[in-house]
Amino acid sequence: MRLVNKYTLVLCCFVCLRGHAQEAVALSHYVFSTFTLGKVLQKDGKIFDAKLNYNVLSGEIIFEAAPNHYMALAHPEQVDTVYINNRKFLPVKDKFYELLTLVAYPLFLEYTCTVKEPGSDLGYGMVSVTTASPAIKALIQGGAAYSLKLPDGFAVVPGYAYRVLIQGKYEKANNAKQLIAALPDKKQQINELIKKNHTDFANKQDIIDLLNQL
Repeated sequence: MRLVNKYTLVLCCFVCLRGHAQEAVALSHYVFSTFTLGKVLQKDGKIFDAKLNYNVLSGEIIFEAAPNHYMALAHPEQVDTVYINNRKFLPVKDKFYELLTLVAYPLFLEYTCTVKEPGSDLGYGMVSVTTASPAIKALIQGGAAYSLKLPDGFAVVPGYAYRVLIQGKYEKANNAKQLIAALPDKKQQINELIKKNHTDFANKQDIIDLLNQL
């Protein structure tokens, strides 16, 4: 396994950022509660080690370049797999999906979020990242979305969506109806397995077990 120092990794990345002491900050817009030592495997076989996390707001893998300095991987199209906490993340278009199980129909988890903007009442002013408002776009473009703590007034509500990879397309699989629509020839088998196993689509392990049996 090839190891490189953090300065080599910096040359491959961009967006240098400063943050507060991590222990005192709730990382509401990151998947993991702390930056954890992980690995970035590139398609050319090179491996980089760094403290990593996944930024749900920007859809980027962020690494700690130096104490309280954070950067985003510059060329995700050159990345094969990112390993964090024994979990695998693969680049998909402009974000990363977590690989849950690699079977005949690989199952992925897409992390999403909605954001409450400053001055909005609870339940109002909530926007998803896919339909980002000018304020959210400014956060990302200005680098504030990469800090450990968002500016005052912003609140993040995390979410997720399941995706099944079928013939190169990531089909939705958040419920039985969507899974059957993605795999119509497996309709009977899916219905039988759901009935037999009492599959709960709100339970990640239940969905993994279901895909493992198809």
